[in-house]
Amino acid sequence: MTKTIFITGAAGGFGRACAQLFARHGYYLGLFDLDERGLTEMADQYGPEVCCTRRLDVTDPEDCQGAVAFFGERTDGRMDVLLNNAGIMGVGEFESRALAEEHRIVDVNLRGTMNVAYHAHPLLRDTPGARLINLGSASALHGNPELVAYSLTKRAVNSFTESLDIGWAKDDIRVCDINPMYARTNMMATNREFLRKLPERDIRLTAEDVAEAIYASLDSNQVHHYVGADTKVYAMAGKVFPFWLRRWVLRRVIGY
Repeated sequence: MTKTIFITGAAGGFGRACAQLFARHGYYLGLFDLDERGLTEMADQYGPEVCCTRRLDVTDPEDCQGAVAFFGERTDGRMDVLLNNAGIMGVGEFESRALAEEHRIVDVNLRGTMNVAYHAHPLLRDTPGARLINLGSASALHGNPELVAYSLTKRAVNSFTESLDIGWAKDDIRVCDINPMYARTNMMATNREFLRKLPERDIRLTAEDVAEAIYASLDSNQVHHYVGADTKVYAMAGKVFPFWLRRWVLRRVIGY
């Protein structure tokens, strides 16, 4: 039986890379995004036998419910993997940014993740061995004054993952999150000039690296997955070093 994956933010960097990788492994793709042009390109690339596409605003609960129903109609109610990948970033000091923009980050990154997971639960529950994968970030490890709303949402996503990992175990749904350091994606390129102290050489990860980590997580019982050597070191340090030392390191890294 063909396995299936539902991908939000499918037209962006991580989403496109995951679509390519999972298609190569024989999955049927459900591709969802606000970027209709990007979705059209992907539909042409994979064809109707391999994928279905639909515009989706993850901040709209009714739209999420409709997208899940649309997917279920094409997969006979099967959802092996839900990849909650949709997310946005805004860079700058909190007090200098428009509050509405910060709220928008919370709506997409956190409420959007909750909306899709909530409405996808019945399909995941009815698919043996299903997996929910939430896209986190290394920014969840410590608050960042240039990424206030983004860091907030990603730490909350980690907590959301932990809660559902326990709560949905009874339904045979494994839940984890993927937490990469900065990667070479369009979202990073758009915000690159605003990050005050981030040498180009330090952006080492590619979208393909993150996609590989996402696929590898399917064979793991680990809840939090850290992608990139820097992220893994900092995550380990967080278990050993006192808060004041981690805070000092972060300040040095981001130039405060």
